[in-house]
Amino acid sequence: MLTVGFCNLKGGVGKTTACQNIAVALARAGKRVAVLDMDPQSNLSASFGISVAPGTPHIFDLLSRDARWDEVVVCREGVDVVPSTLDLVMVELRPEGAIGQDSLLREALDLVAPERYDFILLDSPPQLGVFTRNVLTASDRLLVPMDGGFYSLAGLRLLNEAIPLFRERLNPRLSLLGVLMTRHNPNLFISREVAGEVLNFFGNLFFSSYVRQNVSLIEASSLGMSVFAYDPASNGARDYERVATEFLERCEHHG
Repeated sequence: MLTVGFCNLKGGVGKTTACQNIAVALARAGKRVAVLDMDPQSNLSASFGISVAPGTPHIFDLLSRDARWDEVVVCREGVDVVPSTLDLVMVELRPEGAIGQDSLLREALDLVAPERYDFILLDSPPQLGVFTRNVLTASDRLLVPMDGGFYSLAGLRLLNEAIPLFRERLNPRLSLLGVLMTRHNPNLFISREVAGEVLNFFGNLFFSSYVRQNVSLIEASSLGMSVFAYDPASNGARDYERVATEFLERCEHHG
């Protein structure tokens, strides 16, 4: 079982869309996959069409040990989803304070039988708060989605500086799986410049496959489904199939 965190400290780069569609692509390829929504804004949950009813257990209850894994999982498109709500912000108000908070997710995942899944994917908020720190502490690998803007590049650089600190203090197995270009338009000068900068800086950690700008991706998530369920013949679906193939190759290469 490999746990992969999806992180970028800049928002709006297609991170949640990447997490959802890679998860579904992996499930379509026969892999056993779970995704956890670690963002109180709950965009990943909404992208899967999940709205948590009052009184229904979700990620907060899993982290606080008030619910077991099987009580919080919702299956969508062959993927086990642990949804989130705004109640997740209550984690920051736990009476224990900051001590041990960064390891809550890792401790919860340690209770999941390793043979149950091939991959657990973690979606994080776009800042280095308690939820992203939990993702960095629980992940074996990090995948960094980014669009073709320079602000996205700045978020990537900040995250790259944070990784060695987490490896030293909290999670010695953490490493970068790769950087994925989303909403990429190679015809635009700015997109080519940013892609060139990433390639120069990260070398072979830069995914050779990328995701083009595609309206089907936006429409699919707004309707609560993956691009594969919404428009399997779209450029978005074809791109994420290629990305998922490279994702698997990189995971095997990492061992």
